[in-house]
Amino acid sequence: MFLEYITNIYVLPLISTIIGLAIIYLYDKFEKKQYTSAIYIRIGLLLYISTYATLYISKLNCLSAIGDYTHSGGGSSGGIIGSNIIDPQLAMPQANNIKTHFEQFKIGVPTF
Repeated sequence: MFLEYITNIYVLPLISTIIGLAIIYLYDKFEKKQYTSAIYIRIGLLLYISTYATLYISKLNCLSAIGDYTHSGGGSSGGIIGSNIIDPQLAMPQANNIKTHFEQFKIGVPTF
């Protein structure tokens, strides 16, 4: 029952905000930055909003629906979203298919 309250979508960002503000306070004392209370309030709001948004997005099932369609099952070669067929080989590039381009410099022989 206590675990339900801690893992609530509103309480968990509050806990992370308190921990984040404690770390920033220790940093402030260590480096002698002398942050004002307005800065602590801004940082606290940013921590709470970003943690809440991250938890909210992670609880949505729309991101995991893409993975359901790209996995092949039952001999199928891909999933169907609307009328488009997704090939699982094209959904995520494999490690051996990734090509990188590096700049090449031809410096020659120095003439000094």
